[in-house]
Amino acid sequence: MKCAAIALMLTPAIVLSQVQGPAHEHGTGYVDIAFSDQAFTLSLNVPSADIIGFEGPAETDDDRAQVAVAVSDLSKPLGLFVLPEEAGCVTASANVTLTGEGLGQDNTTKSADQDQHSDFLADYLIQCQDITALVNIRFAYFERFENAQKLILQVTRSGQTRTYEITRNQPDLAM
Repeated sequence: MKCAAIALMLTPAIVLSQVQGPAHEHGTGYVDIAFSDQAFTLSLNVPSADIIGFEGPAETDDDRAQVAVAVSDLSKPLGLFVLPEEAGCVTASANVTLTGEGLGQDNTTKSADQDQHSDFLADYLIQCQDITALVNIRFAYFERFENAQKLILQVTRSGQTRTYEITRNQPDLAM
């Protein structure tokens, strides 16, 4: 029963991040956060250029290493989105994918001068002992990814949805 509840909580976030597909704008990522009981989902959609500095296929060993490090870092959400210790939050699940144009083996359909767009998509389920203590989030994400400039957040809590803009210069969200 508990697994079914977690799956139901995570499914809308996954569908939302993959169906709505926000505009691809370098420097800008999109985050959807949905709270319920003692957990919340967080879905991140960000251009790969913001995370690894390039788009399209990883062509060199250095490129592949950058992608591997980025996936590893993005798989640890509580290092990127810092929550109050009093909330007692842990990562229940983390799913990170790199998706986009030009990532497959056959790139013959695109000429070399055409833009290739790729995005990192990450979906997390965070469980907290005391969700009421979750009154702010510090976005250490900007410290880790130097090309990231802003995140557009859509936060759903207690039946209300609010939109916030978090920037490199103002990386804190008070809720």
